[in-house]
Amino acid sequence: MNVLILTDFSETSGNAGRYAVDFLQKTGANFYLLNIHNFNFNRSASENLESELVGTLSQLQDGVKTLKKYTRNKKHKFHTILSSENLIGAVRKALVDKKIDLIFIGAVSQDEHFHPILGDHAYDIVRKIKCNIIAVPTGCTYQNLKKAVFPIDQAILSIDEKNRILDNLDYLKTSEFTLLEIKDGDIEYPDAINDKVPFKTPVPFTRELFKDIQKQFDIIFIIGKNLSICDRLLHTEYGFSAHMNVEIPIFVYHG
Repeated sequence: MNVLILTDFSETSGNAGRYAVDFLQKTGANFYLLNIHNFNFNRSASENLESELVGTLSQLQDGVKTLKKYTRNKKHKFHTILSSENLIGAVRKALVDKKIDLIFIGAVSQDEHFHPILGDHAYDIVRKIKCNIIAVPTGCTYQNLKKAVFPIDQAILSIDEKNRILDNLDYLKTSEFTLLEIKDGDIEYPDAINDKVPFKTPVPFTRELFKDIQKQFDIIFIIGKNLSICDRLLHTEYGFSAHMNVEIPIFVYHG
């Protein structure tokens, strides 16, 4: 398996790297740490360019060394990619060149949405990159993924397609996969039923339901083409994360 980890050398991206290693602790994998740096190639900046390049490469190598020490799997191999392209272009190039199967990206907390790569632009990765992606919230540590929730929109996903997806999820090992049919509408649940998550069919995808989901499950699994649910979960201006922190990882499946 070939895995891409986006890093900007922050604790958030470092945490995503450790989560990736733990997530694939029983699987052999090539991990590629990708950093995107806006180098100034003008002649006037040439004096500083070399030291900036060396410093950035050194930080990437430090990231590799850290993960090498962290992993317990001898079949884990670590590599670096340094790019001066734009975010989407750099990720797309890595997908082709390194035959990437899975991407890990840090998802910052509500107070850090100004972050240049892992805040607003993480949403661009989810929407524009056709590769399976796991967004790892700040401070989220890996635990055995016993319970996964799969919000689905029957207008987007047929029963046959849903079954095909579940049959092909070799590296998402869970003992319980709960399907949650979603309908549109930001309707709040009455207080009388807030003591239990009302997983009836269908349910409106509200902030209250999202809070309950994060208490009940270990990971959220969504289909990338279901743009409505992606917007609700991951859009840093209009989604739930604009008003509350995401505390469990989100797996965005692109096939």
